[in-house]
Amino acid sequence: MTTRTTTTTTTRRTRIGEFTYPWLLTLGVVLLMTVGSTESAKGSCRAAKRCCDGQDGDCLIQSSIENPYQTSEQDEDIQEPCYCDHGCLDMGDCCPDFKDYCGVIDCQVSEWSTWSKCDVSCGEGTASRTRDVERPESNGGSQCPVLEERKRCHANKCHPKHNQVEKSSAFRETAMILPGKYAVQSMRGGRKYEVRANLKSFLDKPKSKKYCVVFKVEKATHTCQNDKETDPLRTGHTVCAVCDDKAQRDNLGGRCMGHGIEGRPTKFKNLIHPRCHGRWTKVETRDECPCPNGPDFVFV
Repeated sequence: MTTRTTTTTTTRRTRIGEFTYPWLLTLGVVLLMTVGSTESAKGSCRAAKRCCDGQDGDCLIQSSIENPYQTSEQDEDIQEPCYCDHGCLDMGDCCPDFKDYCGVIDCQVSEWSTWSKCDVSCGEGTASRTRDVERPESNGGSQCPVLEERKRCHANKCHPKHNQVEKSSAFRETAMILPGKYAVQSMRGGRKYEVRANLKSFLDKPKSKKYCVVFKVEKATHTCQNDKETDPLRTGHTVCAVCDDKAQRDNLGGRCMGHGIEGRPTKFKNLIHPRCHGRWTKVETRDECPCPNGPDFVFV
């Protein structure tokens, strides 16, 4: 073995000048075939120079180059086809360079804008935000996503503290009230689970800001003193009534019915004891009730 190897080496060395350039040329061809077969093995629309419209089963790319240096496992990989038709986007069997070579462009959009102002100045309305199409889809690319979103909003420029109340209407109204403990229960009750909130189209209703009205009792029936819950309704006493979001009415500008007019006596009536009623005068409106024990009553 040693002698054959030596002889062989000597022979190649003595004839290297004769075979150097043809040998290098042959090596280059083999390398090109190997690279080409590797690209074909992966499936290339560019190598096959094919791009087909729609869903075309004949637009199949499969290696036709035989490489003697491939193993049996690699041969199996070569036989795995891919497609260069636009239907491959739906089928999920596109060749790796399909989008690049065949000019498939997905829709590209900008970032969301800031939310717009509420489209009403009083009560419930809608705010929106948008984004723009920077590059539309082409040649079967992904379509553009939603370009506008909306959500509910609440405007309170008609809030009573802004003095935008229709006084003639408020003067005729009667305040329907309950004991203040019901306002405490409503605040502690928490928020119930809303299954529709999982839907993209669901617009959550924001809670309106509650406020408190301070009244001076001008006159009350004797029935009011028969129950400790209505006993504060005595002539000359100051009481607080809270207006929470459940009692606020959009048709009244987001206020409670019967919340009164400053300096003018208006009517009230207790719903638990209907014979407990009378007149009181609105003193002021505050965000929180200033009475020592919190709200004495709650609007209904």
